[in-house]
Amino acid sequence: MHSYEVRVAPSAMAQIRDAVRYVRDELCMPQAAARLLDEIEDAVSGLSSMPNRFHVVGVEPLLSAGVRRVNVRDYSLFYRVDEMGLTVDVFAVFYGTPSDARLRRAFQSGE
Repeated sequence: MHSYEVRVAPSAMAQIRDAVRYVRDELCMPQAAARLLDEIEDAVSGLSSMPNRFHVVGVEPLLSAGVRRVNVRDYSLFYRVDEMGLTVDVFAVFYGTPSDARLRRAFQSGE
């Protein structure tokens, strides 16, 4: 079994920080924010092994590009797998299910 290098785009890192900050500061739940960060970090690092186990997103052009989605609580992490380079690129993290248009914009800016 291959081990993949997992890379997180700066925009996805900012989205993770914003999510954690929101839970910590706006909802006043610092422990829940810490758990959310731990769960997201675990999900991201878990993509280093068998990243293709999650479903492909069914929206073009993401479908053709093989974009996949993994859920952590109410958040969705979107990524692509490069089998030749053995890399996984996380390009977006959204609360809930983003609109198709928002997902396409994130994909195109993260390419």
